[in-house]
Amino acid sequence: MIDVVGALSEHGIRLRNDTAGNHKTVCPECSHTRKKKGDQCLSVTIEADGRVVWLCHHCGWSGGAGGPEYRPARERRTYKRPVRVAEPKRPDTLVAWFEKRGISKPVVERFNVYKTRQWFPQTEKEEDCIAFPYEWEQALRNVKYRTADKLFRQEKDPEPVFFNADSITEGADLIIAEGEIDVMSFIEAGFERVVSLPNGAPSGPETSDKRYEPFATHWEKLQKASRVLIASDMDGPGEQLAQEIARRMGRDRCYRVSMPALGDVQCKDANECLQDHGAEVLRECVASAEPWPIDGLHDVESFAIEVMDLYHGKGPQPLSTGFPEIDKAFKYIPGQFIAVTGIPNHGKSRVIDQIAIQTARRRDEKWAMFSPETGEANHIADLCEIFAGNPFFAGPTPRLTEREVSEALLWLNERIFLVGAVEHTPTVDWLLERARAAVIRFGVTNIVIDPYNELEASRPDKQTETEFVSQLISKCKKFGKHHGCTVWMVIHPTKLRSSDDGKDPVPGLYDLAGSAHWRNKADAGLVVYRDYEKDITFLIAKKIRRQPMCGRPGSVKLQFIGADRRFRDVEGSFQQLGAER
Repeated sequence: MIDVVGALSEHGIRLRNDTAGNHKTVCPECSHTRKKKGDQCLSVTIEADGRVVWLCHHCGWSGGAGGPEYRPARERRTYKRPVRVAEPKRPDTLVAWFEKRGISKPVVERFNVYKTRQWFPQTEKEEDCIAFPYEWEQALRNVKYRTADKLFRQEKDPEPVFFNADSITEGADLIIAEGEIDVMSFIEAGFERVVSLPNGAPSGPETSDKRYEPFATHWEKLQKASRVLIASDMDGPGEQLAQEIARRMGRDRCYRVSMPALGDVQCKDANECLQDHGAEVLRECVASAEPWPIDGLHDVESFAIEVMDLYHGKGPQPLSTGFPEIDKAFKYIPGQFIAVTGIPNHGKSRVIDQIAIQTARRRDEKWAMFSPETGEANHIADLCEIFAGNPFFAGPTPRLTEREVSEALLWLNERIFLVGAVEHTPTVDWLLERARAAVIRFGVTNIVIDPYNELEASRPDKQTETEFVSQLISKCKKFGKHHGCTVWMVIHPTKLRSSDDGKDPVPGLYDLAGSAHWRNKADAGLVVYRDYEKDITFLIAKKIRRQPMCGRPGSVKLQFIGADRRFRDVEGSFQQLGAER
């Protein structure tokens, strides 16, 4: 039987049933933007053979799906390029409006800004507005519209590009501002390489990655830019935007452009600075941009806001692993370096995979994983099992259906990214460069290196392995701090001597191959150990740097449920190290 509901769900269409005939429902393309969000403006027709067609009577969106040959598959995203206006209008009133804001007519003409009328969903009628064309590589990709009272809208399904994207230049500084008028203000002050995001700054906590999609479009050029000067607005949303840009671009090359203040009056943005203080002061603001963070010596006052944020619970907070019992022993903060070890086949990789799935579900975290021992296809099969809660391969319990595998792949494709080299053994520098690209393009917040011994370990003749490991950890920790990424490093223990009863001993953090630095420099050290006789797995937090915020050293019992291919933490099993029961 054709899965009509599944075919439609891939397009965001929801129906009460899948009977043949005509149906009405809300439109996933436009209903959420309308005042009457429940208006069933989408007509859906289901044919007897399972083929489906639809048409929205409000926005005109149409399409089809299903049919005898239907297979769940991810649609490739398509963008609609707007049609150029043949004779853009720039009346004197438009030129005067910009000149009042310190922006000259030549700059307005340079960006082909013009006046027009457009329909706005906020008022559900046409409004006079200013049009800001988004050009890239000699093609019009988007147009953003703004009314006099600051209503905004864009073209439908635009390609996500920066405003003034062609100004991004390899080896040159780049200013990232918050809006088109700020970009034009910097141009007026003599700067050439400046861009802005089409969606500005967030008004609250982010619920999707859509705002930052232009970073993926332009990521190759962005990686080759020199310094990144962040010139978002001097307010709460602007600071939130600045923090995320710095995380993606790498704090080591980011600088914060601050606007001037007169007494208690703070200039909000570049255009306000241009109007109130002139182009020379705006140039001074860029020249005095401070590194992020400031290198060298700091005074206590530099961290006063951060300290007060910690006091009020606004600073970086420890994140749950998705295992309530494990959280008593271990939670993590973005930017930390986590060392994980365990005897082969005791489940350490599986535990990390399950944490990845659970945190992606809970907080939409994104993970980049280097796992050459498992192999990409096998690793993805493991992740599918954890996501769906059924075995991938045939066995005593029902395996995943083909459709369930397809659904798992679609979900994983948005949240898990695989890093690997086929032709060579990668160095840690090579790996972190790919991880950096994953941060910029996809907003990744966790990096897994599983295991350490699959990295290229060649070193200078006079350098010991201990020194090599110390430098490797330092590189990973620097990367984690600059990008706000947690780095999870899996390290095999050295060969351990079995006890008299033949059982494998529990490895410690000083038993890891290569160096004691794994224990000394890690922010947290975890051991995964399986007792085969009792059919129980232990997660042991041997080291927790920030106690009790991130937990306390101790052990937790895990049971592996073969039917759903997942670990389950045993409630009440946490036992602090050194405590006896």
